Amino acid sequence: MTSTSRDREVLITGDAVLLDLRTASFAMRMLSMAIDGALQLALLVGGSIALVWTAEASGADMGFVNAAIVLLSVVTFVGYPVVCETLLRGRSVGRLVTGTRVVRDDGGPVHVRQSLLRAVMAMFEIWSTSGAIALASSVIDRRSRRIGDLLAGTMVIQERMRTLEPDRVMMPPPLREWAEHADVGRLPVGLLHDIRTFLPRVEQIHHESRRVLARDLVQRTLPHVAPGPPPGTDPEMFLAAVVAERSRRDERRLRRAQQRQQELAADVRAVPFSA
Repeated sequence: MTSTSRDREVLITGDAVLLDLRTASFAMRMLSMAIDGALQLALLVGGSIALVWTAEASGADMGFVNAAIVLLSVVTFVGYPVVCETLLRGRSVGRLVTGTRVVRDDGGPVHVRQSLLRAVMAMFEIWSTSGAIALASSVIDRRSRRIGDLLAGTMVIQERMRTLEPDRVMMPPPLREWAEHADVGRLPVGLLHDIRTFLPRVEQIHHESRRVLARDLVQRTLPHVAPGPPPGTDPEMFLAAVVAERSRRDERRLRRAQQRQQELAADVRAVPFSA
């Protein structure tokens, strides 16, 4: 199950593991592709020159040289990405620079067959068309995937990015009493993520868009909250109260669990050991 918020993928795997994936931007993909492409071209040109020079020096038949150059081309355009993604777990030299990585659609590591399919398709959509087909596909797809990604069931995620300290949502005083007695513990993870993304940046959003987004989030939240807020409650205050109360209960539950663990550990230490 996947919940999408702009370029971020909130994905819940079959093992009930929550993955928060940020798909790589089109610019980052193009930059990593340019770095890897330059390395591949350097490998191909340098290897071809070395083969021709060696053949001329040794008097070898040029037919063998042409066959070797074809083999070198396959190694450069197919072997390089497959080996890099296999050994570096979905990364390449270009992706190491840009902090991106190729993963399966379910967030797992790519397999060799998926890397091979991506590399073969790259010969068609990148090298044979100067990247025009890959460019068009990446612009159209919401995850910036090219055709090779669509066929292989993969996507490129942004693995390295600046970590921001999340802003703590404060409880609006007029709704404190209502929130303490309301049931706010059943919100879906994706919805909770959308609310926490919306509230810290409300001042940066155009007034009309801000009103529409708040109303949409309230409509999505009301079925999961009981009882409803007092009549006339401001939508943003309602959302802030829900998130603040949810956070308070989660913290209280965590403290109780830690306290029980400490008490259990103390009881275990207090039991005398008998041989």
